[in-house]
Amino acid sequence: MDSQGGPPRGGPQDRPPRPAGARRPGPRVYRRRRIVVLVLALMAVGGLVWAGIVLASLISGSQNADDSASAPTGSAQPAPTASPSAPAAQATESAVPAEPSPSDPSCDPDLVQVSASTDAQSYAPDQDPVLTLTVTNTGDVDCPVNVGTSQMEFLVTSGDDRIFSSADCQDGAEDLSRDIAPGSSEEAKFTWERNRSVPGCEEVEENATPGSYDVRVSLGELTSEEATFELQ
Repeated sequence: MDSQGGPPRGGPQDRPPRPAGARRPGPRVYRRRRIVVLVLALMAVGGLVWAGIVLASLISGSQNADDSASAPTGSAQPAPTASPSAPAAQATESAVPAEPSPSDPSCDPDLVQVSASTDAQSYAPDQDPVLTLTVTNTGDVDCPVNVGTSQMEFLVTSGDDRIFSSADCQDGAEDLSRDIAPGSSEEAKFTWERNRSVPGCEEVEENATPGSYDVRVSLGELTSEEATFELQ
């Protein structure tokens, strides 16, 4: 008994001897062991969850395969959805005007004619002839014609003698396009002052003398018949 009268306490001599070289594990070792045990437990639970997922996917895949096998062969597939740009492309194509067919009416240049005339048959010595160019559309549809001064020529002759041309001294010639309706005409008038001219607009002192003269007019490639008049 000890000094207090109680039962004797067990001392080191009462504990079983430890193996040689063995040491009692410290608190850190216990904590590490607990952590390892916890990790292993979590891994075991995670393995069970993963196995459940794999099993569920296998079951789902087998069901899909069964559904595919039970579906009738040759069933119609859904039609592909048209792209949003397709209607716009069709609208653009439909908006382009079609080329005119050969049967569409068009102007025949051969049906455009020019003619020459004067405002009198004979002119007194103090009168200057007024020469007229007339272009007429003899067709059934409108014809665009360049009736500008750049296309016109008034040519006066007397036999084989070239007397005058409005193109010899022309200055500031211009184009002028007009749509001439079927059966309609356009006129251009030129007052001839009985003078002579030569190409290049060189000065000519001699003027026309009394006699018979002819006038012929041109509009581009179109040329009229001659119209005759007399100077007194």
